[in-house]
Amino acid sequence: MLKKLSDHLYCFTDTCNVYVLVDGEEALLIDSGSGAVLDHLEEIGVKRVAWVLHTHHHRDQCWGAGRLVEAGAKIAVPEYERHLFEEAERFWQARRVYDNYDCRNNFFAAAADIPVDATLDDYAIFVWRDFEFFILPAKGHSVGSSTLLVEIDRRLVGFSGDLINRGGVLYQLHAIENRYGDMSGALFTLESIQALRHLLRGEPVGGKAFKNTEGAVLLPSHGAGIDDPAGDIDHLEMRITEFFPLGRNMSVAGRDAPLEGFYLPEPKFVPISRHLLWGGNWTCSFFYVLLSESGKAMFIDYGHGQAAHMNIGSDHGMLGDRMRFVEHHLRELRQQWGVEGFDLAVPTHIHDDHTAGIPHLQRHYETRCYALDTVARVLTDPAAWASTPCTFHQPIRIDRTLADGERFEWEEYTFEVFFAPGQTEYHSVLAAEIDGKRVAFTGDNLFFHDVLEADRVVERPYQTTVLRNSFQLGMHRRCAEVMKHLQPDLICPGHRRVYPFDRQKLADYVDFIARKERVFRNLVAEPADHFIDLFWVRLLPYLSTVEAGRSAAFTLLVRNNQERPAEFAAKLLPPSGWEASESFENVALQPGESGELRLSALAPATDDGCRRLVTAEVSIDGVSQGPVAEALVTVE
Repeated sequence: MLKKLSDHLYCFTDTCNVYVLVDGEEALLIDSGSGAVLDHLEEIGVKRVAWVLHTHHHRDQCWGAGRLVEAGAKIAVPEYERHLFEEAERFWQARRVYDNYDCRNNFFAAAADIPVDATLDDYAIFVWRDFEFFILPAKGHSVGSSTLLVEIDRRLVGFSGDLINRGGVLYQLHAIENRYGDMSGALFTLESIQALRHLLRGEPVGGKAFKNTEGAVLLPSHGAGIDDPAGDIDHLEMRITEFFPLGRNMSVAGRDAPLEGFYLPEPKFVPISRHLLWGGNWTCSFFYVLLSESGKAMFIDYGHGQAAHMNIGSDHGMLGDRMRFVEHHLRELRQQWGVEGFDLAVPTHIHDDHTAGIPHLQRHYETRCYALDTVARVLTDPAAWASTPCTFHQPIRIDRTLADGERFEWEEYTFEVFFAPGQTEYHSVLAAEIDGKRVAFTGDNLFFHDVLEADRVVERPYQTTVLRNSFQLGMHRRCAEVMKHLQPDLICPGHRRVYPFDRQKLADYVDFIARKERVFRNLVAEPADHFIDLFWVRLLPYLSTVEAGRSAAFTLLVRNNQERPAEFAAKLLPPSGWEASESFENVALQPGESGELRLSALAPATDDGCRRLVTAEVSIDGVSQGPVAEALVTVE
């Protein structure tokens, strides 16, 4: 249904808000949603859509653009996202999936090419009839987003996309993550809303100033209009400012080892105690080796020898890139430490910088591998789970799958393993008593950072956050509970250095997690997890091949973050030439419950062998969320 906002402006609620600017029998749309607005335009006397202006490239904004093009509409898009519209299919051919450290939300790009007739250039004017749209760069929710400001019916209106929502909150927290673990989108958002505030005050930005700003309104892509834009901008500015002191996660490129001049380091073990060795600060990520009296070795993680092997610099994103593992440290284990067999490897979590060497150990040394069940499911089938960053392309054979809280014996040691979904959902913490100390191997969860307090610098523990690694607020609370249960003497993390641990540091860690949750909750609307959890819906397998003329099967994983019972429904939206059922599959879920839906599509009898994007439209209690889940499939 079309809701009238003023004499010439209407809103159609779809997978995003589609705004309809009417002049006689013609209309201009802001974003296209599913395209269903076409079915309702006659209600307001519109016979033709002249233009569709898109605020950004995400599928919920533009997946119906093709239908509008067929009806005669022209398409205009932000200049820095043009390629994500008219070259969407090429983008999906080249988008790096394995070894991925690019967390930008261009995974939500369109499945098929959308023809572009004009670009909305930064700080330029787009003219339609008597309406002049000023294009304000609005980096934040996406790198290329724009806000479109125009006077309609004697009032300044800003079509703000997903930059800011009513109440001064973000639409989605995960969208501000750009580089791996780097939420620079928060800084971009701050810059964007500050520039928007200047315009709303009548102050010039980019050579443009509006004279009539009294009663100005912002119309976001989701949710209600913002009738107090100055107040809501102030609120979001305050919330983002509170967000910054949490700090950003480690820099993958820099690590923490300073370069003292230029020399080639020699990787060597550093003994932590008589039987526990650390791979040293030059390794890409830390790994540890436990020695038994019988001459066997157990590895906790085993990744690259040096960070240069990560291939996440200038060559990142090239089609076909794969990490190439080079053996390291094994000669030293034999020659200096008397190791006779590389018996067992236990990964703390799924990330390639911690696991890239395990297939090598298995292939060449018959090393066994144990893993927590949630970790194992990804390691054994990385193609299925490749929508999760940093998956290594080689599957790892799991010889024993461990349950949360399970104990297992290795030689003279007894280990406990716990589900600890911190930096990634697929993460565990291992603990054992080694040489008289309670040691916890925490992977990429718990680190320490220098904090200036009054006149001295102190170390404070913190929990890393990478939202594209799959995150719900309760996950970090779970990590705090695990550490309270273990109360280790020593932390052996995946980066930085080994840390002694005590009750005060534990209390500081628990406090940090509680503080982070408060800040995150304050940044989004309720229910918070619905706007924080990127993977509330996920399509498996993410990467697959299918024979021409055969059916491709998918499983849609769904979890209910609604804090109420809800019914989820989904159907596949396959590429052109494919066949899929038009009916929805349904599952009813209680609050916090997860479920699965089985979906399939029939591949064409012939194909060119290129990657194709398959999406799934998902609805919650009958309200479409759009094609929010995707997978890539190749026809052989």
